Amino acid sequence: MADLSSQVIAAYSKGRRDFSYCQMQAIRVSQYALTGIDLWGCNLTDAHLADVDFSGSNLRGADLQRANLRRTNLQGADLRGACLKGAQLEDANFQDAIANHQTEFPENFEPIQAGVHYLGPKSTLIDCNLSQRDLGGIDLSHSDLAGAQLIQTNLLGAWLVGTQLTEADLSHANLNSSNLSNASLQRAKFKGTNLTRANLTKATLFGVDLSQTDLKESCLYGAVCDPATQWPEDFDWEWAGVYCLGPNQSLWAADLSNLVLIGVDLSGANLVGVNFTGADLWGANLQGCDLRDACLSEANLWGANLVDADLTGAEIDTANLEAAMLS
Repeated sequence: MADLSSQVIAAYSKGRRDFSYCQMQAIRVSQYALTGIDLWGCNLTDAHLADVDFSGSNLRGADLQRANLRRTNLQGADLRGACLKGAQLEDANFQDAIANHQTEFPENFEPIQAGVHYLGPKSTLIDCNLSQRDLGGIDLSHSDLAGAQLIQTNLLGAWLVGTQLTEADLSHANLNSSNLSNASLQRAKFKGTNLTRANLTKATLFGVDLSQTDLKESCLYGAVCDPATQWPEDFDWEWAGVYCLGPNQSLWAADLSNLVLIGVDLSGANLVGVNFTGADLWGANLQGCDLRDACLSEANLWGANLVDADLTGAEIDTANLEAAMLS
């Protein structure tokens, strides 16, 4: 395989990066920088790749069974669907590499301890760096990405339903046609973000600056913002069906069911007939609110301030009122 090794190195040196689906079993390459190379679906079984720099490379679906990856730099590599069974991984660098449930590692190897991020529904990815990745179409629904770096990340058509993205940096990310319904986006950064045709129904947009985003054909019906939320100059958020939550606001008969509204200040607001079913109002300030005929079934009102609130006709029997202030 010496000739094949020379061919790959020569082609890479001339600027070629796409080697996807090549047959490279038992290839021998060592102590060489192949950063950003695309080896998607390649057959690399029994390959000798010790001391190679594969940082930022695409190894999705690659077969690396029994490969020698000692001291190999796989920092930031995409290992989704790759097979590394029987591979030699001593002193390999996996910091910020990404994998999924289809990725196969050797027995007794602990990928999370090695710095690998598992991507999929209900993932815990707090403060992780996923900037400039191609994550188009990925399913990260109900995951925790609070504080994550997603700068210039391709999330075209991504499934982010109910995902926690509080204080995440989505600057210049591509969220075209993504599903962000019920996502928590408090204080997230959206500078230059493409939200064309994005689904933001019932998303939480407190403290978000959307003034430099593309909201063309996006759906925001039932989303919630606050007075600090900023919108593009020509965007009519009220016409789009967004509710502004804050002190003394009028939200008559609004549907705020199942929203995460932790610590929200709605003091003095008109909340007549509002649907808060299943909403998380932990520590919310509802002092002096008009909550007549509101539905608070299964709502979490732990520690909420309900002093002087009018609860006439409100459905509150199944709400969690532990530590709530009622008078």
